[in-house]
Amino acid sequence: MSEIITFSPSPSIFGFGALVRLPELLKSRNFKRILIITDPQVGASGILQRILDLMKGSFDVKLFNGAPSEPRSIDVDQQKGHFGSDFDVLLGVGGGSAMDFAKALSIIMMHGGSLEDYVGEGTVPGPVTPIVCISTTSGTGSQCTQTTVFTTGGVKLGCSSEYIRPVASIVDPELTMGLSPIVTRNAGYDALMHAVESFLARPHGQVPERPILYQGSNPFSRSLALEAFGSIWASYRQAVSHGENREARIGMSIGSHLAGIAFSHSGLGLVHALASSLGGMIAAPHGVCLAACTNIGLTYNFRACEKDLALLSSIPEKNDGLNSGPFSAETFLAKVQALIKDLDLPSRPSQLGIKKEDAREILDKTLIQTRRIRTNPRPLDDELLPSIEKGI
Repeated sequence: MSEIITFSPSPSIFGFGALVRLPELLKSRNFKRILIITDPQVGASGILQRILDLMKGSFDVKLFNGAPSEPRSIDVDQQKGHFGSDFDVLLGVGGGSAMDFAKALSIIMMHGGSLEDYVGEGTVPGPVTPIVCISTTSGTGSQCTQTTVFTTGGVKLGCSSEYIRPVASIVDPELTMGLSPIVTRNAGYDALMHAVESFLARPHGQVPERPILYQGSNPFSRSLALEAFGSIWASYRQAVSHGENREARIGMSIGSHLAGIAFSHSGLGLVHALASSLGGMIAAPHGVCLAACTNIGLTYNFRACEKDLALLSSIPEKNDGLNSGPFSAETFLAKVQALIKDLDLPSRPSQLGIKKEDAREILDKTLIQTRRIRTNPRPLDDELLPSIEKGI
């Protein structure tokens, strides 16, 4: 255990219309040879063309626009030999999958091998080609984290290394204005749970030192997570139902970004571990899996973080101009379940086709999610399996 806390966020440019600052950002770092990594949806949205227009005549640009949603390790491996390594920067443009794809590709382009070789923490042996990210959703916060997530062996795992934390990012809420309600809903729930689980993470003093800055809950992460939660909660429903609402889009963008900075310095917990296990078993977006696992994870952790859950319960009331207290952990769990219902998200894995007899498989796949469970507020014990069975 260490009494020292490291806080090391990457520079970011935030604001409506911030995309126009991209050429300036790249030139300030002397980036000239650029590989853009994005997905077909961004390519079709017009955002990619705006970026290409901004870079025209000033940069040597190559493009890969085939990043899949929910990437597998093999998807990244297949691209390793297609581009070489003679780039100054990889520019990840899109949601979490595209940005994670850029991070993952930077590892094997620089260090070789298969992406599976780098599963875990601190497994990247040295610097990679720098990564700059432009987020087009308000979800993963990948533009400011040191993790790339992918599916391998039927389990959603990942690689975490401070070497792959983007050197800079642009978060422009204008780029999210055209998102569909479903994408907004799914990405937003991920951001919400980043804020919640970062705030609830095991205290810093109880977390052993590790090669990444998943240090447990600390003053930096708690303040950011609390601000992120308030911003997301105040904006989430409006962003889903009225995507043209500029203030809601700004609130979701800043909230998801702050939540990403927070959890990249604290770590996450059981809800994310369960959702990653579930996501490797079924074809469903990460935000959907998180909603289905929220009650299991937060109920299991209840006695370890009851006071913090009660504190979170007060935030929605304050945002609504109410002060009806007293606030309780039970009230918070009820509010989250009401949100899940309002947004037509699943509240149980059974709503995604999971059966009670699948509980053991979920448990086994959860126990290997060491990146998440080391900072869960409650150690995992023999009560987890019956909790999963009951929650299914």
